[in-house]
Amino acid sequence: MDTCLDWAREAGYRRVALRTDDVLVSARRNGDEPQVSAVLRYRGHVEDPVHRVQDTIDARFTEPLRIADLAAGAGLSERTPTRAFTAATGLTPLRYQQRLRVERAEHLIGSGETVEAAAGAVGFRDARMLRRLRARPG
Repeated sequence: MDTCLDWAREAGYRRVALRTDDVLVSARRNGDEPQVSAVLRYRGHVEDPVHRVQDTIDARFTEPLRIADLAAGAGLSERTPTRAFTAATGLTPLRYQQRLRVERAEHLIGSGETVEAAAGAVGFRDARMLRRLRARPG
């Protein structure tokens, strides 16, 4: 399924692929339930450059990412990614990366890892930031 959707996006049918993905994701959960994955929850837009930035963050969320690198990977000027990303998703690229890290850390903690081990595994230098972000609402 993912391969077909990737092919459709590459063939220029990005909007069709996004809509199809939305329908398929909705079919896997109750329509009244909120989307639980940050990766999927913030993909409801059709901005290709923002999707490219998201792809980079999704693949490298444990690493320190510079806006200049995100911009270059998406074919944008250095000034554009934060503005475009925020307009499309409601989050800055940093806040999106933090949500991915916290989400993955929650999974690790739920699987028996300590907060300290989970924080290190998702890219935080120490557990303080993870604890602070976990305590933050939404």
